Amino acid sequence: MRHKNNRVTKLAPGAQKYSLLMRNLLTSLVTSGQIITTQKRGKAVCAEADSFFAHLVRWSTADDAAAGKRVVIAMLKQTLFTEDAGKKVINDLLPARSQAKMNSWFVTGLKLGPRKWDAAEKMIVRING
Repeated sequence: MRHKNNRVTKLAPGAQKYSLLMRNLLTSLVTSGQIITTQKRGKAVCAEADSFFAHLVRWSTADDAAAGKRVVIAMLKQTLFTEDAGKKVINDLLPARSQAKMNSWFVTGLKLGPRKWDAAEKMIVRING
C-alpha cells in the first residue's frame, strides 16, 4: 500500500527548497511559455501552475476591481522572481483567460520519453492558449 507516499512532493528535502523550486519553474514557464523538465517536477509544476492561475483569474474577475488588482499584483510579487514575468501575466495571460472564463486547464504536460544520459523521464509543460 502507498499510504502517505506521495511521490510528487518528494522533490526537495524541505518546504523552503520545494517552494523555491516551484517558484523557479513557474517563473521559467511564464517567461518562455514552455519548459522541459523531469516527469516528477513536471507533474508538480502543472498542479502548482493550475492552482496559481485559477487564483489569479478568480481575483482578477472580482467585483471590486481595484482590490482584485492589488491582490493579483501581491500574489505575482510573492510567487514570480522577475518583474517581466509578472508584467507578462498581467498584460497577456490574465486578460485572455478572464475573457474566455477559464477555470482550469491552464497548463498541459506531455511526456517525451527518457533522457539520453540518465534515462530520467522527460516532460514538456506548456501554457495553454
